Amino acid sequence: MTTSQETSQYFYDLFELGLEEYGDYESIQEIIHNLKIFFEHPTSCTCRVLEKQKDIRTCFEKIGFKKFFQRHFQIVNLTSKELDLFLKAQLLAMEIENKNLKYSEKIIQRTNYRFCFNSTYSLCQTAFLMLYNISNHKFKNIVEHLHNEGINERIHGNTGRAPIYKTKVNIDENLKFIVKNFLNQYSLIHGLPSPMRHRNDSGAFIYLPTDKRFISVYKEFKKFYLENILKIESENDLEEEKIISYDSFRRLWNELMPNLKFQPLASDLCDNCVQFKSKLQLAKRNIDEYNNVEAEFNEHKKMANLERDHYNNNIELSKNDLSIAHICYDWAQNVTIPYSPQQAGPLYFLSGYAVHLFGVCKTEGGINKQLNFLIGEDELPKGTSKGANTTLNLVYQALQIFAKNGKKKLHITCDNCSGQNKNNLSLWFWTWIIMLGWYEEITVNFMIPGHTKFICDSFFGHIKKLYRNSKVNQIKDIENIINNSSEGNESIQYKNGLGWKWYNFGELFEKKFKTLPNIKQYHHFRFNNLPENKGKVFVSTKSGGEEKWFNLLKDNNFSHNEPINIIPINIDLERKLYLYKKIRNFVEEPHKDVHFSNPDSNEMEIN
Repeated sequence: MTTSQETSQYFYDLFELGLEEYGDYESIQEIIHNLKIFFEHPTSCTCRVLEKQKDIRTCFEKIGFKKFFQRHFQIVNLTSKELDLFLKAQLLAMEIENKNLKYSEKIIQRTNYRFCFNSTYSLCQTAFLMLYNISNHKFKNIVEHLHNEGINERIHGNTGRAPIYKTKVNIDENLKFIVKNFLNQYSLIHGLPSPMRHRNDSGAFIYLPTDKRFISVYKEFKKFYLENILKIESENDLEEEKIISYDSFRRLWNELMPNLKFQPLASDLCDNCVQFKSKLQLAKRNIDEYNNVEAEFNEHKKMANLERDHYNNNIELSKNDLSIAHICYDWAQNVTIPYSPQQAGPLYFLSGYAVHLFGVCKTEGGINKQLNFLIGEDELPKGTSKGANTTLNLVYQALQIFAKNGKKKLHITCDNCSGQNKNNLSLWFWTWIIMLGWYEEITVNFMIPGHTKFICDSFFGHIKKLYRNSKVNQIKDIENIINNSSEGNESIQYKNGLGWKWYNFGELFEKKFKTLPNIKQYHHFRFNNLPENKGKVFVSTKSGGEEKWFNLLKDNNFSHNEPINIIPINIDLERKLYLYKKIRNFVEEPHKDVHFSNPDSNEMEIN
């Protein structure tokens, strides 16, 4: 049996296991860990497998982890006396009729048992002993005592049981509010850029670094709760238990912020991969179904590897041929102002000035460089603030700065976010860039959803690492953090339109171009500047796959030199007043008026 000291590093999500009602029992993590180890090794089952048997699940897999755990948990909390009597009753019910076996002149009496979970599921002896949490030695002693003494009580020294300590706390809406705000602020401080995005960007996951654990975050929450809510210095000053248990904290985490997760080691965090693994477990009851699911899973991994190889090949091409430009681009998680490694407690409940970060990385000649656009929340254009038009504006600016002159071909890699990247406005934009004569050919490839980790995430990680240990009172501080985070990172600010303009590409293109049917099924798009291919896009579903072409132009007389209107930025006076009243006091002098000046509005009040 594994000790609690050995299992302290293992923590299981009770919410995902459907065992949230057990969250307030301190021994729960150790019990789950022991069962998990048992379930993860098919060799734990000693049931005989027939050659033509289709159901290849172990005896305990047929029962299922939750049902097995619930029975096991009830049994481990029995007293020794209760366990003896219960087990003896079960053995009597499972006993097979005695057979007298005669060897020479001796008659040997042997008792056999048909071990089972209930009348539906049979068990091998190994699984049965795990279910009852007893060793083989103890089991033999109980069987021997049953034969000799019947169901009478076994007399031994260990007649008690260890108490189950509970740490129940009244979890009301106020406590939920405190936990949610703590986790929200914690994610802003420690969160890493998401290596994948969902179709709806508003639901993108936030990933905490791999050096963080649930238990470490819980300890920081306890410290915060003691110092800022209970206003005491240590747990020793508590008169009674007032802090929620670790498992209750995790349960609230899953309920209130399910999008805040930990970044797994060497994992692409693919939802499809997780689903396939679950399907493989369920399909064990039928070997034919198992083989079909396994084939689909292998095909998915093959497609992901194919696109990953295509991405790596583009990097190699840009290293060896300076006439080829290769770029990747993505949005990072927002950072906030003000920020300090020793954050003032009340800021956990407030919403600071948000700064958006967008990176365009080029790989050229073996040297990678990323241009990071810093955009304050009051510097975004009106409309969809982080939509396709905003994204393309920043890419347009980056191309002019470091990936246009002297280049014949442009290769682009980005993720599958349809709101920002894989959409018709992006296709029209690249068609227009070809018509401008910037490149002879442009290719755009989208990596398989869930397998979209690429070089931008590495540069964002350097920025986040330095940001967590720095004081920030103005956007200039973030600019310095970016420029000092790594040799390849460089920042650029909006500066009231001096850094770049917000062009209305949607307004220019919508009346001139047609939409591409079923755009989401394609992963590769190609454009070239041959006269006969004006307005055409060549598409394929995979790298090296068969291409189809579509004409995106409504009118071949479209002039690519038409002027583009500029979008004004979005100014929210109510939000500015909130920042002035609620956040300004936390900013150090002399920076209070940089982002938190009085908006000079006498009509608006915030309670």
